[in-house]
Amino acid sequence: MRVCMLMYDVQDFGGLEEYAINLATGLRQAGHDVSVLSVHYIPPGNQYARRVRAAGIPLAQPPRWISHLAADWATKERVLAAAMTVAAPITWVAAAGLAVGRRQGWSSSLASAHGWLRRQIMTHVVGPNRSPALGRAMLWWWRLRWRPDVVHMHGYTSNLLFAIEWAHARGLPVAYQEHQTPDAQFDWWKGFDRIVNKANLVVAASDISADKLRSIAGVTRPIVASEPIMPDPMAAGWRRPTRPPGQGPTRMVTLARLYVTKGLIHLLDAIVDVRRTHPDTVFTVYGDGPLRDELLAAAAARGLDGRQIFQPAFTDRQSLTRILGENDVFVMSSILEGQPLALIEAMAHGCPIVTTTVGGIPELIQDGVNGLLCPPADAAKLADAIRVMIDDPALRDRLGRAVRQSYEKGRFSPATVCQTFVRAYQQAINA
Repeated sequence: MRVCMLMYDVQDFGGLEEYAINLATGLRQAGHDVSVLSVHYIPPGNQYARRVRAAGIPLAQPPRWISHLAADWATKERVLAAAMTVAAPITWVAAAGLAVGRRQGWSSSLASAHGWLRRQIMTHVVGPNRSPALGRAMLWWWRLRWRPDVVHMHGYTSNLLFAIEWAHARGLPVAYQEHQTPDAQFDWWKGFDRIVNKANLVVAASDISADKLRSIAGVTRPIVASEPIMPDPMAAGWRRPTRPPGQGPTRMVTLARLYVTKGLIHLLDAIVDVRRTHPDTVFTVYGDGPLRDELLAAAAARGLDGRQIFQPAFTDRQSLTRILGENDVFVMSSILEGQPLALIEAMAHGCPIVTTTVGGIPELIQDGVNGLLCPPADAAKLADAIRVMIDDPALRDRLGRAVRQSYEKGRFSPATVCQTFVRAYQQAINA
């Protein structure tokens, strides 16, 4: 079977990327032909691009300059500046007409003409997001060149709906996997059902995600609740380091893109609360995203050292294993999730967990059994759970062992998950 994994873009760090690349690698090892297609350019140093190439999987992407012209705002600003320079004669002619027609000064006429022309070029030529057009072109080219039997699309909310519509119109089988759990408080799901139901198969991140896709997003196609796919770090001989109680401060770690759905503002409030009673506790968040500057400012406003807390994303699995091994507790403060891969990583590494009751998390973590759960967007409850972990090393040890056992009992191995998806792909092809 020839399977093409399609992603909107490939970030340096993310659960969607980790899932898709692990699945692609597993399918390749199982004897299937697999390729990875990104709508946008991927820098050569990207950890997932390196892993794809190392596995011998074809990686298709547009040239950097085309990708940046399509969607990169800084590039659009530079193009706009160049266009305004070229269009200077038009601006002068228009300004002269305004000066004569309205009997106003040259400076104000020139400013008006310049502003009007700038708005027109940005609105109608440079500014619009050309990602859907670029994605359709990439799909057309890759279908002709590589000829996939099925396209497995990995998306968040609406970013790949155009690809579903394109493939549906051409009779190309589609398995669409939504990596987010719909939530009515976010206005992301209007009109979602009109297009997503054209996919031959819709894959949800968890049972709860499947329910929300039906009730909030209007999905009517059969939904398969997918198991996370995660290599076992201990299969390669890694063992969790042991640290005697009282030897240094307790270390808390979070792995997250810096997005609003990760609830990191609430985590900052919890850090302030915890440090009133446990001032030496170390908190570190590894990840990047559009909220970095906002979160640094929010940390400073709370008297926290944001640059110490917010560290860059890890760039390879060895760094991930080191990070999870040298920290005592994994904290996830999300207010919206599908089936978070970072949580599965923490489980695989036997890291005690404090997290929230959103998305598919309660399907993995039971409060007091293999982790501690608290309500989302409740910094006080999050701080209380963290304090419990700090004060009770024996509890941390028990929950760490329990969550590792939960991982071992789960269907997370690449071979198992790949078998499930091969059956699902065949269902999509038959449909």
